[in-house]
Amino acid sequence: MRRLAALSLLGALTIAGCGGGPSYTRVPDGVLKIDLDEYTLRPENVEVPAGTIHLVAHNSGRLTHNLTIEAWDRETGEEATVYGRTDTLQPGQTGHEREPIRLKPGKYRLVCSIGNHDDLGQYGELKVVAKGS
Repeated sequence: MRRLAALSLLGALTIAGCGGGPSYTRVPDGVLKIDLDEYTLRPENVEVPAGTIHLVAHNSGRLTHNLTIEAWDRETGEEATVYGRTDTLQPGQTGHEREPIRLKPGKYRLVCSIGNHDDLGQYGELKVVAKGS
């Protein structure tokens, strides 16, 4: 009985400790290397230091995709503020940002802005932290 209670407590503590939001892939040099596929980004959640950000997106899918950095918050029906993006990539292509991207600390969305790819799950989170954090 004691063993069953201990296992139950361990299970409850494990579940309780799993909260707190997504885990992030740290990219200390600010170069986001993202793989695009139907309908995913890998890695999905990325953390970079504030400053200049570079995009390197590879389309490993069968459809066209792009990678866009958008504002986290927006009103329903409002166009998202775009901070940077790649061109549209054909299957097998790799692309880079169109223009230099500089971001301040905060939370941003990583999305494929083609069609409804975002609605189908092709999005992630970009967390920009102060340098030295």
